[in-house]
Order: sequence, then C-alpha cells, then structure tokens
Amino acid sequence: MKNETGDLHSEDLQRRFTTYFTAHRNGRLEEAEAGYEKLLKEQPDWGRVLSALGNLYLDQGLPEKAKPVFEKAAGLNPPDLSACYNLGRLLQMDADHAGAIDLYKRMLEAQPAIGPAWNNLGVAYRETGQQDKAMESFLTAVRFAPDMAEAWNNLGVAQDEQDLADKAMASYKKAIEIKPAYASPHLNLGILLQKKKQFQAAETHYTEVLRLQPDNEIANFMRHSIKGDKPPDAAPVEHVRSIFDQCAENFETILVEDLAYKTPERLFDLVRPCLTEKMRILDLGCGTGLGAALYRPFAAHLTGVDVSAKMLEKALKKNIYDRLEMFDVLKEWTFPEKFHLIYSSDVFVYFGNLDRIISSASAYLVSGGTLAFSVEELQDDATDYKLYPSGRYAHTQAYIDACLSRHGLRIKEIRRTDIRTQSGTPVKGLLIVAVKA
Repeated sequence: MKNETGDLHSEDLQRRFTTYFTAHRNGRLEEAEAGYEKLLKEQPDWGRVLSALGNLYLDQGLPEKAKPVFEKAAGLNPPDLSACYNLGRLLQMDADHAGAIDLYKRMLEAQPAIGPAWNNLGVAYRETGQQDKAMESFLTAVRFAPDMAEAWNNLGVAQDEQDLADKAMASYKKAIEIKPAYASPHLNLGILLQKKKQFQAAETHYTEVLRLQPDNEIANFMRHSIKGDKPPDAAPVEHVRSIFDQCAENFETILVEDLAYKTPERLFDLVRPCLTEKMRILDLGCGTGLGAALYRPFAAHLTGVDVSAKMLEKALKKNIYDRLEMFDVLKEWTFPEKFHLIYSSDVFVYFGNLDRIISSASAYLVSGGTLAFSVEELQDDATDYKLYPSGRYAHTQAYIDACLSRHGLRIKEIRRTDIRTQSGTPVKGLLIVAVKA
C-alpha cells in the first residue's frame, strides 16, 4: 500500500508539473512560477522543476534569480544536467570561464555525448588561452552534434587560429551548409578567402553577411578594403579587437621570431633623443607590451592602453606598466594627467582619418611633449589615405604633416623603413616623431 500511495503521489506531481510546464511554454509565466514553487515546497530537491524555474527566470530576463536555482539543481546527486548546462552559460556570460570549465567537465563525465556542452567547453577553453583543449572540444562537439552549425563555425575559428586554413575553410563551409542564413561563418570564410587573395569569393560572402545583417560593420569594412572605393574613416573596433584577441596567445612569437618585427625598437631609436628621466608616458595600443621595457627607465609613470583585453592580460604579466586599461582611442580621452610622451607602434594603420586621434593626443600632451608613431606610407598623392585588402590603411606624408600642423604639432624626425613583412614582402612605412609647440 505504501508503494502504491507513493506511486499515486508521484503521478500527481508529474501531472501537475506537466500542467505548469505547459503554462510556461505558452507564456503564462506567473501561473507557471507559482506552480513550480508549490511543487518545490513538496519536493525541494526535484532537479527538473528547479531547472524549469531557472529557465523561467531567464525568460523573464532575471539571470541573477536563475543562477542560485541552477546552482542548487547542479549540486544535486545526481546533478540535473540541464541546470548544469544553463549554469555554465551564465558563468561564461559573467566571464567565469574557469568555473564553467569545471562545471561542463563534471556534466560531461556523467553524460559525454552532449554536443552543445562540448561546444561551450571549447569556447571556455579558448577564452582561457587553452587552444589545444579548445580544438579537441570542438572536434568532439561536431562528432556528437554533427548538425550543429555553431560548433562547426567555432571549430573553424580554432583551426584558423592555428593556421590550418584548409581545414578551417571546410569547417566554415560545413556550418554554412547546415545553416545557410548564419552570418558568422560567412564572415569568417570571407576573411580567410581574402587572406588567400581570393577576393571575388570573399566579396560574395561579405555581400551575403550584409544581406543577413545590413548593419554589419566588419563585413562592410572588409568589402570596402577589396573594392578600393571610398573607405570608412577607421576599421570597426570590434574587428580590431577580434584580430588581436585571437592572436594574443602567439602574438610575440609570430611577430618577433617569424616576421622579425622591429618597429618598436626602430621607433624608440628615433624617440631616444627626446627622452629624459621621470616622464609621464602613454603607450597607445600597447598590445602585449613589445618595446615597453625600452621606455621604462625614463618613465615616472607608464600607462598602457589597448582595445584587446587578451593583449592587456599578456602585458600585465610583464609587470612593466604602472597602469593598464582597455581603451578605444576614438572615444573621449579621460586620463587624469597629460603626458610628456605618447608613442604608438603599428596602430595608426587601422585608422584612415587620423584627425580625431591626433587631436586627442595633442590635447593630452604637455607643451613641448612628443608624439611618436608609425604608419604605412602611401606614395600616391591623389588621396590622403587608402585602405588596402590587408585591412590596413596607408597615409601620405603630406596628409600626416597637415594633420599634425592642424593640431599644433610639428614633425621633428621622420624616417622611411620597412615596418613589417606581409606574405614575405616588406611593407614600406614612416616613423614619425612630432613635438607640440
């Protein structure tokens, strides 16, 4: 009789849960919430109901209420796997990628065939710089969820980051095959094709992105870089951030060891006669801090700013700067003090119209202060600057001179040099040192 009564009670709970879940699914959220709470008073550790209640809070735009509910369900023995999955997503939204990794690993130990969880685990590994584990996770994701376009796209990004271009291209194409109206793999494939100088094919994918997302600034920018028509004033900040976030892990190895990148040292040599002790110095677009150690002996205070959080993480580990912050140079500058020196290596190439940057720099230089930077040189004087298919701008010396003069700066030193190599070919540029009158 006891078992029969228990079975009847269980059937009643299940029936009521179905009723409340149906109300939830049909948008009657207050009715569903009240029902879930009644069930939990009777069965506080019912994982399925806890998970449903957490999802209801998410549907109401209340992640702060959903999180403790998911935490309780995920802490049950056995844990509710749906709650684990959603809690992992919330942790990732809060940038707690390490916490998400632990949660997904526990979840996948219990049920290893959940493709979306492997995909999310891969994203968490990528965010924490564990590229090999990210790749392994995405490969596992597409094995268990072969029709998940997002996992194929993420796999393509991981392969792209490790210079596995042909495999990345195949992964992007698979994502598009599964989900033709998915803009992200179209954009990623377009950028990859553009790197391979397959410009017409790349433009086709950018056009498709803009059909799906007419306001997509990156696709619009990259298409302009191919077409060579009137370019935007600057590369979209999200595009620049994405470039450097993706390459942060291997940035110095690629530039210094593979490409023999010397611009920071050459710019320092040009600036050196202007340096004195106890200067306030701003490294504009500091990246991982290449060259910062050269300026440190002259700095009473050395500030580094960059648009890429992952570059800043690398710079922080060097313990060279007094202050580091994420910063968009086109936004209003709000530093507490003016600087004696502002220097910037290979940053102005992502901006065509330099007026706003030079205006801001001039405003934050003390009288007699120095601005030093590099640009790619445009020798065709028919236009002030030009956007190339590399996604970078080149500027004429006349335009630079006029822009500096407009904002109270005069060129003190200028030097022509190779500022980097691209596809094995040296890129001609200018190193400029200007002084505020």
